Amino acid sequence: MAPHSPGNAGQASGISDPAQVVLHPLIREINAVALAAGASHLATWQRALAERLTAAVHEVDEQGRAGWPAAVLLAPHLPMLLDLPDPCFSAHHRTALGTLAQVLEHAGAFGAARLLQERLLDFESRTLGPQHPDTLTSRNHLANALFGMGEPVEAILLLRQTLEDRSRVLGPAHPDTLISRHDLACALDGTGQHAEAVSLLRHTLADRARVLGVLHPHTLASRDSLGLALDGMGEHAEAVRLHRQTVDDRIRVLGPEHHLTLLSRHNLASALARMGEHAEAERLLQEVLDDHARVLGVLHPHTLASRDSLGLALDGMGEHAEAVRLHRQTVDDRIRVLGLNHPDTLTSRHNLASALARMGEQEEAVRLLRQTLADRVRVLGPEHPHTVRARDDLETASAAWRAARRRQTWLRPSRR
Repeated sequence: MAPHSPGNAGQASGISDPAQVVLHPLIREINAVALAAGASHLATWQRALAERLTAAVHEVDEQGRAGWPAAVLLAPHLPMLLDLPDPCFSAHHRTALGTLAQVLEHAGAFGAARLLQERLLDFESRTLGPQHPDTLTSRNHLANALFGMGEPVEAILLLRQTLEDRSRVLGPAHPDTLISRHDLACALDGTGQHAEAVSLLRHTLADRARVLGVLHPHTLASRDSLGLALDGMGEHAEAVRLHRQTVDDRIRVLGPEHHLTLLSRHNLASALARMGEHAEAERLLQEVLDDHARVLGVLHPHTLASRDSLGLALDGMGEHAEAVRLHRQTVDDRIRVLGLNHPDTLTSRHNLASALARMGEQEEAVRLLRQTLADRVRVLGPEHPHTVRARDDLETASAAWRAARRRQTWLRPSRR
């Protein structure tokens, strides 16, 4: 499968769909020689290839965003490391696959990350056993990749299973168990199950503060996620308080341009918008959108989320035409990067329809909301909160459209 098959992989910012796979010159040479070599020399060439591949993974991991294009090109070649016969290097090769998968997730290339995690999980389940700590780590990473791809139901099932297994194998307060509990809570929050997410995150935040310290990056992540879940429950003021604190702490611990700091700034601005503080939210979102585009790239999922939120803030300020323009652009980009049926794409289409309705374009709004409702029923289920919201908004927009058509009929001059 290509690294960026539509609907299957997020696209690392600035990376066009490659027309071909480009191999490092050394790898090409090793492959050419290995094909012509006798069996007695094959192991030598395999070791040389494995060394170069693992070194390349280390390089892209160290390079940050600059290494994302190379990471996408490397991804199809990494699984062969697991097929090499020398068991002495198995752990080293497994680490390389896991590291590259994490780089791909940071780049937003969830589909490519998923393929590596599935291959790694299958290998570790067979060789280490399904309850080995490394196997559980790979299962947790696979669940996160699935969620990033827009498959929340399967992701939540895997995360619940992994949390139970880690609690039993490692203990309820082990840092890896807390990762699973945090990730499960975030997935639940992302599917509208805010109350359970808040409960899990309060528990995890307290445990991480005790086990890791109040300023550990994982503790700050749980506080940030708790703010998101509270915001989803309508507790906007408390969400704003937590996000302000987390922004300040992440700037101090991680730096002002770390991708997690930018995420906290985005979350703060979004909570402000929901609280009605549209002017401050619009200013912060414009800043974080510019910073996301510069640090992560214009097509990174976080950048698209910031643009979507900026459109919402502008809509709340009455600037409906500009909101429509931003939402149209975000819908198009999310279709290209995440796929037509990804939940975030459906959210952008819903937000576009809402802005159109407020601008008086009821007919297009109704058409988009009908399409979004049908897709959400199929993708998320009929009772998902986002589906229910689409159904309610469709009823409101349809009533407004019918009323507008009646007014036009009344105002039309009669013919005699």
